[in-house]
Amino acid sequence: MAQNGETEAQSPETSEPTDIRPVGGTEFSWCKAVPIGTGVTVLSLLLSKPPEITILQNALHNLQNAHPILRSKIHLDPSTNTFHFLTPPSPNVQVEPFDLESTAHIVQAQSNGHDDTFHALLEHQMNHDTWRDYALRDLDVLHASVYNVACDRFTVFLRLHTAACDRAAAVALLRELLCLFAGACAVETEKETVSLAIEDLIPEGRTHKPFWARGLDVLGYSLNALRFANLNFVDAASPRSSRIVRLQLNADETKNLLAGCKSRGIKLCGALAAAGMMAAWTSKCLPNYQKEKYAVVTLVDCRSLLDPVLPNNHAAVPSVVINKGKGMLGTKPAASNRIIPTEVPSIVPNSRFRMGRNLTPVFMNERRAKGHLLL
Repeated sequence: MAQNGETEAQSPETSEPTDIRPVGGTEFSWCKAVPIGTGVTVLSLLLSKPPEITILQNALHNLQNAHPILRSKIHLDPSTNTFHFLTPPSPNVQVEPFDLESTAHIVQAQSNGHDDTFHALLEHQMNHDTWRDYALRDLDVLHASVYNVACDRFTVFLRLHTAACDRAAAVALLRELLCLFAGACAVETEKETVSLAIEDLIPEGRTHKPFWARGLDVLGYSLNALRFANLNFVDAASPRSSRIVRLQLNADETKNLLAGCKSRGIKLCGALAAAGMMAAWTSKCLPNYQKEKYAVVTLVDCRSLLDPVLPNNHAAVPSVVINKGKGMLGTKPAASNRIIPTEVPSIVPNSRFRMGRNLTPVFMNERRAKGHLLL
């Protein structure tokens, strides 16, 4: 992961009794993956007024009380190569503020050819080497920072280890934080122990079923398939880092996209998935006759299917892969007007997909699916 000059703030060591739980299988995968560049969850807020640090920190402490895993540290036992969550009884996160000068220095060092300061700070957070080396000390799973971007622009970033909070859980967590920060909701009763690993919440007798058996290891099942096409590295010599690609539509563009999906019977998630695959194929400037395989991964929120059932604001790893679809993009030479059927990319269960000469996607027999798309 990218290096930077910031000194990482860790919560102080405590002599208080600490709850200890070994990580589960999926959590272990994330612990191993983070040092090589993936498995970091970042939540960000862009504000027009400076946030009150004390109020923000109290809200985060309440969040840690309600979700003990957020106040945990990750401990590596090098003798057995095993990881544990060490959870102290008291919340410990400290908000790290950056003034205008410090923020400008970070943005200047992080800038990758774009002028958007918020985008640069987001990439900076994604590339922070917080969890690069577990052997040195126990590492907090949650970090908070506030940046002064301009006189009327302030940003709040939460950086979390994905073993403690994945993308699906982060959405619910952000809603809860905003509610606590605004004082619009009651503080939840403090919980003392970290919840079980997701593998231990699968209902008895169902671990052998494909939904669970194939969905437990998000990394191994979805992202390690070498048969799929890869995007070429533009610069393979520079240090490894994560970059963020954003698709930003204005109000009119959004309205037209939604209207187009509705008129063609296509769900928005399907259109976005197709656009992502088309962009990947187009970026490689391949000849019209050459095809490549790409994958679309569908995740579902499985809280309601676990035993015991988890609430919507549970901070853990509740997403399970249910389908790894495949799609081939390409066209026949320009002289041909024939529509070319391709392999089915299961953007949702039982959907069919084909691409024509102009790479126009056609989706049929879609079922409603609740989840997220990883491209």
